[in-house]
Order: sequence, then C-alpha cells, then structure tokens
Amino acid sequence: MAALGIPLEGMEEDEASAEITPNRPDWLSVEGIARSLSSFRTGKPKEYSTKPATVEWSVDSSVKSVRPHLGSAIVRGVKTSDAFVASMMQLQEKLHDTLGRNRRKLAIGLHNLQAVEPPFAYLAIGREEMRFVPLGKEAPMTLGQILSSHEKGIAYAHLVGEKCPIILDCNNEVLSFPPIINSERTRVDDATVDFLIDCTGMSGHAVRTAVQIISAALVDRGGIAEEVKINGKPYPLFKPQQMPIPIDAANRMLGMKMGKKEIISHLMRMGHAISGSKVLVPSYRADVMHAADLVEDIAISIGYNNFPKTLPQFHTIGIWDDTSSPIHSILIGLGFTEVLSWMLTNKNVVIKSKQEPSKTIVANPLTEEFSILRPLLFPNHLQVFAQSRNDAMPQRIYEIGAVFPDDGEVEHIAACSCHPKAGWAEAKSALEAFGKSISKPLEFTPANLPGFIDGRSCKILLEGKEIGFAGEIHPEVLVSFGIEQPVCVFELATESLKQ
Repeated sequence: MAALGIPLEGMEEDEASAEITPNRPDWLSVEGIARSLSSFRTGKPKEYSTKPATVEWSVDSSVKSVRPHLGSAIVRGVKTSDAFVASMMQLQEKLHDTLGRNRRKLAIGLHNLQAVEPPFAYLAIGREEMRFVPLGKEAPMTLGQILSSHEKGIAYAHLVGEKCPIILDCNNEVLSFPPIINSERTRVDDATVDFLIDCTGMSGHAVRTAVQIISAALVDRGGIAEEVKINGKPYPLFKPQQMPIPIDAANRMLGMKMGKKEIISHLMRMGHAISGSKVLVPSYRADVMHAADLVEDIAISIGYNNFPKTLPQFHTIGIWDDTSSPIHSILIGLGFTEVLSWMLTNKNVVIKSKQEPSKTIVANPLTEEFSILRPLLFPNHLQVFAQSRNDAMPQRIYEIGAVFPDDGEVEHIAACSCHPKAGWAEAKSALEAFGKSISKPLEFTPANLPGFIDGRSCKILLEGKEIGFAGEIHPEVLVSFGIEQPVCVFELATESLKQ
C-alpha cells in the first residue's frame, strides 16, 4: 500500500487504518483500495461494463436555482452484509465531507430500489407542501419540521432555501430530501440487493465522479450496473476519459528514456486501460485532469526511490536577502531553530493550552483539525514538541507569523524551549538578550497567566505598553499534549519592535 501512496498507520487484529490523500476519493472504501492494489500487482486494470437504461428520471426546471445537478445509476444483484452496508454508509459520508465539501457541493442517496417504483422525479417544492418519514424516525414530518427539529436538518439547514429539493417516485412517495435526509421507506440493509444511487449538487463534475465511485464499489461486490435516463438522455456510467499517452511529457518530467511499451505498462499498473494511442482514464478517478497527472501515476508505478540519483544540470548562486528581518538572526544566535506551523488550527489545541480560541471560524473546513485561525503561535509549538518528544533534547524553536485574535490579523514572534531544565529563568534570560539585541528596553510585570505555572509567568511591556507574555508551561498543559519535558515560552507582538 505504501508504494501506491497509501501509508498504513496501524493494525489491530483484522482491522487496518490508512491515511488517504484528498485527491483520491476512490480510495475512501476498501473496494477502491483493493481495486488499485489488484491492478498494481497484476498490471491488469479492472474493467467495468453497464447495461442500457430501463429506468427514467425527470428533472424539473424548479431545481435550477436550488440544486441544479442530478446524477444517478442502478446496481442490481449486490452481495450485501451488515459489514458491507456499514462500509457503504461510511464511504457515502466520507464523500460528503471531502469531495462534497460537507454536502454543499454534492450529496448522495443510496436507496433500496425494490421499495419504490420508477420513473423518478427531481423537483423543488415549498417547506410545508409534503410530509414523509425521514430515515431513523417513525412519524411523518414536513420538510420545514425536518429542517427545524431533525438532527440532520438542523446540521444542514443552511444549505436549503425556502424551496426545497425533493426526489419522488411515480406514486409520489418520497425517496430523499437532498442534501438533508433519505426516506425511511428506502432504507438500505443487509437484505437489499438492488440499489438506486442518486447524487445532487452544485457541481456536475463532482456529482458525476461520486456516482462513478459508488457504482464501482457496488459492482466490486458482485452487482450489475445499469444506466438511467435523465430527461430522456442516458446518464453515462463508467465512460472513461480519453487522453493521449504522455510519452514525451513523461520522459521530460521524470528525466527518463522510456519507450511507449514501458510507459503503457506503468499506466496499466495504475488502473488505466489503453486503446491505440489513447489512455482510458477510469471514470472514478477525480484527480486526473492533465498529462502531468498521468506522469505522476507513472512515477508512482516506477517508485520514487528507484529513480537514479543525479546532480542538477544547472547552477545557481545564492545571494543575501536584505529584506530578511534581523530578528531571525538574533533568535538563531540564541540557539533557536525556525519552524513554520499552520495558520489554521482547531479549538481543541487552543483550549488544551488554556487559551481562548479565536472566533474566526472556517465556514467550510475540509477537516475538523483545521477549523479556526490560530489566535497565538505557542499552542502550535506545543504540538511540535508533542510530535518530536522522542527526538534529541534540548529542543528550541521559534516562529514569526500571523495570528488572528478577534480584532483582526497581527504578526507575532514566539520562542519555545523544551528540555529537562527548561524554566522561567531560561525564558527571561533569552528575552533580556533579545531585548538588548534589538535595542528595546523590555520590562517584566509578574502575572499568573492561564496555562502557566503560578509565580513563573509575566507580562512583557515596552514603554509601558503590554506587547506579550512569557513563562513556564503548567504540567497539566504538558500532560494534555503528551509532552514529557518542561517547556518555557515567550511570545510578542512584532509591531512595536519594528518602530
């Protein structure tokens, strides 16, 4: 798996955990990973076929301004089990969070086809025009009631206006209220063998990709895929994207001298079929948009560690950067090493350091790990120490970067030290040396600050104005981060230092 770019993070009995990169949503299921591993080992890409459409959809013009794109497919005869159904629900939610941008870009519905009767209709209606029993409930609710009182409705109500998208069968039975909740009528369980897939959203490309990914996973479980017609036109399923075989681009970018046959073999290992001079990119690959993406696949197939080591064929001469802040030189001279941490963080990190989280929240975060802007620098440095706690001591790091308190954006400098003898005295000594080096008379006012040991922290003043703080981190904070050595810190606003 690592050779494909899927690092294995851990094994526990018969379960494995792996980290999937955001550019490969087709790997968000065990079927997708198994498909790629199979072609990587055998050199034979998986081929998918589909039967012609027997089921029709109508899409009403009322959804154009609401949620305009619809994609769909049918997969019959799937071999199901409780574990497989749970896996498919997990795939659905992961696609919602990543490719779907938390359901804003797309939302997927999986239905028991035998519980409803085609043809199907996709339209927009008022909040009080229709009632149905939402998934997991027993009593019917209007769309408005779902948005105001159902847990999913509350979570995603911001994605719906006064006109709500709805999916109906020929008997006006509700299949789904996208992007909120499916109907209890179409619940999927271990007895479901025929699946109807619907996907609605704001991006036609994202919708199409999600339909292909879900359909391929169901076919991998023994199902037979079938296209549908939408407004009288077949909705393509498993139709590959055709691109020229990138012979010249691959050799130029990778510094190799490969022939067409060798390049084709690498592309086939990565799951691509070949037809004449064309590469048939699988429809479920969301990441292939340019010849460079195919070249990247070739490089992965070769193995990055297998490229010959060569010296650069050009020469560069370094010059002194006069724009660099002298603060860098001072801190390096004091024994600190520069780090660059993420400007995005999360409330948990800030709260663990006993600080107040920023109210500047990311509206649509890709992951919960990066959901707010950092209010200070040093909590990020505690994360650095936690991740490098097994490395050699002492560890001294600094950073100059933007922070985002509630009143806007400012630049801070923070320096942190971690080792068995780190303490208040070291932080004060480093600050005094720093102040003398920049010719600024820094003053220290004792203060018991949150997250620091009482009696071992202070506020830092310059000409009577508070510009920062320093101190020795409280053991409770260190334990919450998993840090085993004492840590001392100082952090300053840089604006006053530059005046």
